[in-house]
Amino acid sequence: MEYEDFLEFIKGRRTVRVLSSDPVPDETVTKLLEAARWAPTGFNMQPVELVVLRDEGLRRAVKKIVDDWASEDFYALEATRESWQGEPWTLEKHGPVGCPLAPLFILIAGDTRRKVGLPMNARYEIPKGDSIFETSLADAFMYLWLAAHSLGLGAQPISAVKNARVAGLVKHALGLPDFIYVYEMLVLGKSALDEPPAAKLMRHLDEMVHYDGVRRQGFLGEDDLRKQIRKLRAGNVARHTHASRNNEV
Repeated sequence: MEYEDFLEFIKGRRTVRVLSSDPVPDETVTKLLEAARWAPTGFNMQPVELVVLRDEGLRRAVKKIVDDWASEDFYALEATRESWQGEPWTLEKHGPVGCPLAPLFILIAGDTRRKVGLPMNARYEIPKGDSIFETSLADAFMYLWLAAHSLGLGAQPISAVKNARVAGLVKHALGLPDFIYVYEMLVLGKSALDEPPAAKLMRHLDEMVHYDGVRRQGFLGEDDLRKQIRKLRAGNVARHTHASRNNEV
């Protein structure tokens, strides 16, 4: 693959929050999982465990756990957002934040017992070992997402599964043992949007790259940083609101 083709491919990946109920074919699911299998992992310990949920009852159970968390915790915390970022995210104005009932859920998890195979300094320096373990899961997550994009599927990450309460209840619902760490979940299906998701605002390369060290003036000042954060957040909230309204139709 030429670099220009690769760059256009990754530019086209978006979070798709409005998904069709059409089932994802078994052969497509296998392709997704095979791509994740080849993700790099720290010292090749391969801690990744992929839990595929196609059963509607299980998907609904997991969705309810996530949605209950959102209704009880998400908006309460959003109300504490600093005023300079704009108005807080509310249920009344922006719609519900939760988990769509997509036809396919894939939980990305890790077997913590495999940390024992890391170098001894990573085993005994716990933050280092945890970082290597988490990076391995992150690589599998992104391989899975890019594979979905290549196969014409929309995907939305459900990061709420990392919340302690959500993770505990999801593990109980799915019968996962204590040594399994819940990292992330992708819900997948064909996009139900009439048009591709809108382009997103990206930082310029010269703003985020620093060669041979960096001085203080190489970073945005506090005022400019706040303006950018507010702008980025406004676009993200707008996309969530649009998806929420489409999911209610």
